[in-house]
Amino acid sequence: MFRKIIVIGMLAGIFSCTATLQEDKFITQSEVLERYNEELINNWQQQFPGHKLNTLSLTTTNNEAQLEGLYLDNPDSDSLIFVIQGNGMQVKEGGIAMLKTLSPLGLDIVIFDRRGLGASSGKATIMNLASDANEQYQYIKSVLKPNKVIVHGYSLGSFIATQLAKEHPIDALVLQGSATNVDDWIAAKTPWYMYPFLTVNMDPAFHLANNQVIVEQQYQNPLLIIAGEDDQQVPVSLSQKLFNASQSANKKLIIVEGADHGNMFKAPATTDIYIEFLTSI
Repeated sequence: MFRKIIVIGMLAGIFSCTATLQEDKFITQSEVLERYNEELINNWQQQFPGHKLNTLSLTTTNNEAQLEGLYLDNPDSDSLIFVIQGNGMQVKEGGIAMLKTLSPLGLDIVIFDRRGLGASSGKATIMNLASDANEQYQYIKSVLKPNKVIVHGYSLGSFIATQLAKEHPIDALVLQGSATNVDDWIAAKTPWYMYPFLTVNMDPAFHLANNQVIVEQQYQNPLLIIAGEDDQQVPVSLSQKLFNASQSANKKLIIVEGADHGNMFKAPATTDIYIEFLTSI
């Protein structure tokens, strides 16, 4: 017993550490703005021959940021998917690829460079990203006037998406590569042998968004959760936990075999099930 205590003490001395999770360090920011130019727009348009690609520009109500984005207009659709990107994703670096992934669904799609990244100005915080999403949603409803709005949040964007779903009566919510909350994510990412010796200090802002609480207590409309079986960034167990917590009567969980955090649509079945979900709302 004494030897066991000594070993544990030695491990604590070796491994004991404090990690700090700071909002301004965690959320990726661009050093310079990169506006969409005519050449980029023309190149992107050629990738979507069945759609009309339009640029969007929205100034936040407090004039703190200019938000730039794209509207992929399908002439045969009156419903729209509002995509909220993951941390570090820009329209030109990941966003266009996501539009190509989702365009076979047959709906209109809107995607913005979030505040402080790509073509959008300002400095991002979790709170103002949620506020921006609210303004973007209201812009979509009042200007583009879709019949239905499906909010699709990817990775960090899923936390912004659920905040939006809490505030507005959206028609459906899609969470891709999502976690329940930051505490569960840290626990899932920490090796069992390190957990007793690790202290994580984090900014209170990270606790502002809790996907599990929202789907369990506040959001009950249609819900689709997409997870990668081999996702190393967000363990699939957190998507399963989120699905189990949901009180939505119409809910679906897709676990893509062999997929990681970025290739969940590699299996054609993902798109097929997504389309089935859309027809059910």
